Formats: sequence, C-alpha cells, structure tokens
Amino acid sequence: MKYDFNTQKGSFYLYDPETGKDWENIFFNDLSYICNVSHVGFSFSRYLNSDCISIALSGCPSAIYIRDKKSNEYWSIGPYPTFKPIENYCCEHSQNYTKISSSYSGIKGEVVYAIHPTDTCEIWKLTLTNMTDRERVISAIPYTMFSLEGFAQPFYYNMPTTSATEYVPEANGIYCQNKNPYRPHEICSGYLVSSQPVVAYCGNPQKFIGTAYSHVNPKILELGQDLPNVNATVRCRGAILQNDFTIAAGESVTVYYAYGLTDDKAKLCKGEGVLHAELEAIMNERLSAPSPFDSLSVECPEPQINRVLNHWAEHQIRNCMIGKKAVRDNAQLAMAILNCDPDKARDVIEECIVHQYSDGHAVLLWFPIADTHIYSDPSTWLTFAITEYIKETGDLEYLNKKFAWMDGGEGTVWEHLKAAVKWFSREDNKGPHGIPKIHFADWNDALNIPDENGESVLMSMLIGKAYVEIEHLARYIGENDYADEVQALYKELKDVTNDVAFNGDYYVRAFSKAGVVGDKDAENGGKIYVNPQSWSILSGICPPERLDKVLASVAEMETEEGVPLCSPAYGVYDPNVGRMSGMLPGVYENGGIYNHAGCFKVMADCKLGRGDEAVATLLKIIPDGKANPSEKTTCEPYVFTNCYLKHESMDMMVGFAWQTGTSAWGLMCCYEGILGLNRDYDGLHINPAFPASWKNVSATRNFRGNKLNIKYVNNGGKNVTLVVDGKAIGTNVVPAFDDNGEHNIEVIIA
Repeated sequence: MKYDFNTQKGSFYLYDPETGKDWENIFFNDLSYICNVSHVGFSFSRYLNSDCISIALSGCPSAIYIRDKKSNEYWSIGPYPTFKPIENYCCEHSQNYTKISSSYSGIKGEVVYAIHPTDTCEIWKLTLTNMTDRERVISAIPYTMFSLEGFAQPFYYNMPTTSATEYVPEANGIYCQNKNPYRPHEICSGYLVSSQPVVAYCGNPQKFIGTAYSHVNPKILELGQDLPNVNATVRCRGAILQNDFTIAAGESVTVYYAYGLTDDKAKLCKGEGVLHAELEAIMNERLSAPSPFDSLSVECPEPQINRVLNHWAEHQIRNCMIGKKAVRDNAQLAMAILNCDPDKARDVIEECIVHQYSDGHAVLLWFPIADTHIYSDPSTWLTFAITEYIKETGDLEYLNKKFAWMDGGEGTVWEHLKAAVKWFSREDNKGPHGIPKIHFADWNDALNIPDENGESVLMSMLIGKAYVEIEHLARYIGENDYADEVQALYKELKDVTNDVAFNGDYYVRAFSKAGVVGDKDAENGGKIYVNPQSWSILSGICPPERLDKVLASVAEMETEEGVPLCSPAYGVYDPNVGRMSGMLPGVYENGGIYNHAGCFKVMADCKLGRGDEAVATLLKIIPDGKANPSEKTTCEPYVFTNCYLKHESMDMMVGFAWQTGTSAWGLMCCYEGILGLNRDYDGLHINPAFPASWKNVSATRNFRGNKLNIKYVNNGGKNVTLVVDGKAIGTNVVPAFDDNGEHNIEVIIA
C-alpha cells in the first residue's frame, strides 16, 4: 500500500485504492453542511440545522461515470462504481478538498470535491484531458440518489410519497422538491446542477440502473444509450445528468457540478456562465487556501505524531463537534479545541451548560434529548470544560454569565458549577460504600450495572478531580470558605475510595449487590479496568505509597499493541456487568484496544513526568505506527479511531474512525501532556514530559491573543525555565503579554 504525507500542507496522498475499508475525508462549513468523500470516488452528504435536525441529501453513494461515445466504453475516475482497471490512481485528502485522479483509455480524469463556504451544497470539479493523438467525444455522467430523510414524522408519512424530481432547463439540472408537511425547515429540497449544457437527464435512478444490472454496470451505459429524460416519485428519486464534450488531442475540458439542499428552486437558475464563474472561483479558493487548522503545530522526532497532530487532529475534532450532541462528548471536544479556538470552545460549552438541570446533573444526549436514564458523569466533564475555558481566556467575568436550566429558570456559570458540586456530594447519590452511584452508566456507556445502588469507582476519581478544579477556582476568586468546603468533600471522597476500592494492587471498577466489578477474583473476565488507575493519578486520589503498584498493574495490562479498557475480555454475557460483557471478546469495550482510555493513561504518565512511557503509549494510539500499521488495521493513517479490535476474526482492525473522543484526548496528550502547555488562571505554564531521546522540539500555539513560537531544548532533568524573546525569566510561566503579538519562547529543560 503506497501513500505519503505533506505535513506542511496537511495533505495525505494515496496511490493504491485497496485499503481494506473506505478512507474518508469529511468536509463541513459553518452552516453544518457535511460531506463524506471516500478515496474510491463516492460521497455522502447531509445537513444539520441549528436545532440538530438532520436532512440526509444522499440516498446512496454519489459518483461520476465517464463514457467514450464512440466505443461506448465507460469507467469511473476512482474505482467506484465501475471498478475498471484504472491507471495512475491518486487520491489527495486535504483540509479543504479531496482530489481523485486516474487514467483510462487515453483519458486522464480528475475530480475535486469541496464544500461551498456559505451555502448548503458542495462543488464537484471534473477535468478530462485527452492524452491521445485523436479527437475524443466523451460523456460525463454524474449520478446521485436523493434521500431527504432524517427528521421525525408520523407513521405513514415518508419522503418517497412527498417528493418528486423535475428537470429545470434554466439550471441545467434536476430539482427534487420536498413537500413533506412535517419537514422541519425549508432547506430540505435536493438538487444537482451543471455549469455546462446538459444533453440528457434522468430523475429516476431505476431507469438508469435497470433491474438486472447494478451501479457497476448500469443498463443505460451497457446499452450505449443516452439518458432517457424522465422524472420520478415514490420508488426512486435521483439526479443523473449527461454532459457531452468533444475534446481535441492534448486538450482538456472542465465542468463544475453543484450538489446540495435549497429552499427555493429559483436560486438554481443562474445561467451557465454565471454558475461556472461562481463555482470556479470558489473551487480555486479552496484549492489554493492554506489549511484552516494550522494555528497549533508540533515538530518532534516522531513523524507519526507530526503528521496526525498537525492539521488532522483539529479537523477531526471539529467534525466530531458537528456530529455529536452530548454533554460528555462535546465538553471533552471543547476542552481540546481550547488549544486553538477558544471562541468555538465557548460556543460548544454553552450548548452543554443549558442541558444541565438545577439539581446539578446533566443529560447525556440532546440530539435527541436523552433524559430517560441518568448518567453519572456528564456534569464532571462540564465542570472540567468550564474551568479550562476560564483558565484559557482569563475571563473571570464569565462566571457571572447566566444560562438556563433544563427544568426552568436560569443561573450563572458559577451557580451551574456549584450545582454540580451539590449533585456530586448528595447523600442519595452515594451507594452503600460511600462511593458515587453509577446510575444507568458512567463514562463507559456499556457498563450497565442493574442495581439502583451500584457504585462507580471511576466516578470517585472524576468527581475527585472536579472537586480539585472547583476548589482551585474558588480560591483564585477569593471564595475561600467555599473552597474549604469543597476541599473537605474531596478529602472525604479520597479517604473512602482508598479505604474500600483498593484491592492491594489496584483500584477496582465498581460495586453492586452481585459483587465487585474489576477485581482479582473475577472468573469470567474483567479482572482489571484501566480507567480507575489512570484517573486515580489524574485526580490525586492515589497516595504516593500506592503509586508503584498501580503503575505496575497498568503496565501489565498494556500490550505491545496498546491499552485495553479491561483485561481479560469477558467470555460470556454477565447481566451484572451489562452490555459490554455481551459483546464478543475483543470487541470495543470488552477487551479491545480502547484508545480513548489509552489517552487517559498517557495523561497520567505525563502528570508523573514519565515521558518515555507516555510517548510509547501514544504511538500505539496514533494510527499507522509500528504496533498498528494501517495496512493491517485498515484505519486511515491521518485520523484517530476509538478502538483496535482484538477479536480473532479482525485482530487489530478498526470498526470506524473519525467520530471519536480519542481525537480530543489525542490532541491533549500531545500539546497539554507531552509538550506540557498547561493553561492556568495566571497564565500558560510549561511542564513538558519528554522522552530522554527528545533533544529539540518546536511548537506553535496561540494564547490570550498572542502567537507563541516555542522551542524546547532538553538537557535532561525535570527543571524548566523559559527564555522569552531572548530574555531569561527564571520560571516556567509565560508572561502576560499585552501587545497581541508574536513571541519566541525557549524552554530549557535541565
């Protein structure tokens, strides 16, 4: 499998389409129009409005067919959908576009996909070049099928019965109007238009494909026919256009297609010249623009870190923000994006704040609202996100900003934080051991203990860390009495957790009426879970005298391939553990190499200054390393995945990538953990955790309006001092600049 990176540009180049699964790029704009483009040459698209209502534009993969009108031979630029033996294949996934090119039958084809920056549509740029010494007549045939589904509607209402395609000559395209009376908004009618004259069209994909054919060999192309100029409703609604080009030897032609959603058919009727010029200008800007995700960067001795943690990690996190609407998930995503875009992080945090109840607990999901079950952890992540935002910006006035409660009324941000503390410390929120209740589940959705008094040791750690953060903030703003109260809550929780949850070697995972989860005597699997160990360190609950045993237990869990969530995997379903034990051994939470949890372990190593161990684990998490080559895992080499499966049938393969909190924690592991760029109320502290072999490292980061160019010189040791703009300052805290300028920071480790 051949591929490489341009790390400065943020581009990935693939030269062999046989990857084992789709290697996608995902584009999105500020309107939350989202397009997934596969390396094999197809796309899926959808639109998510401000109320989180999704409209799926595509009903099946969209693609482009190419046909020689003289020989009737047809093919596609990527392998999909015809799977003809193309030559000189290349797929370039970049931050602003995806470009796929190949050659077949003397025609070089190139298609570029990009998102319109200010509209709910995407642009396809198709260029065909005649590489032969004779004139060629070539048809370009873009194909798509409309869905227009995704919103709630009463039984018996559906899109096939309330939408139909029509050809719009003034637009050189097909429009599919959504007349569903329960449509959530008006931007929900689909279209495909061409910047060049259309010689034929088809709004009925069944007529194009045929009944005894497929997308691989459509009937119309097999028979050498032009499109039949028909429309459709009910059974199958789509848009297929035919552009014919006479291309002289050595010459090229270019056509643009706009594919998207609209609220008005009239907006499509711009005229060929106007549309072509508009789409060409937008595409040229997309092709020439630098990566929008370049304010945060690192150059270290590990290329595996550089290529994913520059550009791609931020790209992935921002995509997750659109696709996820959950307090736990989005708060963690916001914590990561604080490193490069505090304003965006604030917007995401505020979406989370308004999904907290006045008693202090928060919902898990709000897309749709999921308040049937109480999850024990969302308010901890909300606490972390809010306090980190204030550290990042220094905006203490933010604590006085008011937000609604889910159950009515409103409170200041500080009141929201205090409500979380009340929720954490309520006596009826504790189980028989004095450990916080797990409720339906905690961070591990799949650990569903069927006991209303079931207790989560991980929640002890998360709540303990939340207490630490609230106490720290309270003291900083001068509320020392309240800080003392929270400190006492922390001590009480720390003491009881250490009294009842440590089994002599490590912390157990949970308690229930059926017994202890995650303990040595477990017979079915799940003897140890990694999260209580990592978070015992991150929360400070683990006392120094137990640290060596906890670290040794985690080291025994960790394999050459990474960190499983629990070990060993459960062999059979245990109703007292819940859904995770019902998964096959090695699948996701049940013994898979669970990268989100592995990142927690990396952060714990960094807190202890264990740079060698932190980097070694992170390299097992970041794709396409020695332990997880993409040729084996089938994971895109440029984005994080949640888990490497350990089931024997798919050993170290992935289920999916892109949509995972591992992206957020992977970024934090690098920049906040290993590079040690730690925000606090008084400024940016630099506390790196480098391997001994890392001698020279550089990074860029914006902080409170200033661009910091950071160079590390590792002379060995733990003491950190800074040289700021050529002047030694004798501390590890970046000064509070007031010029909104660019500053050079040299970090001396000695």
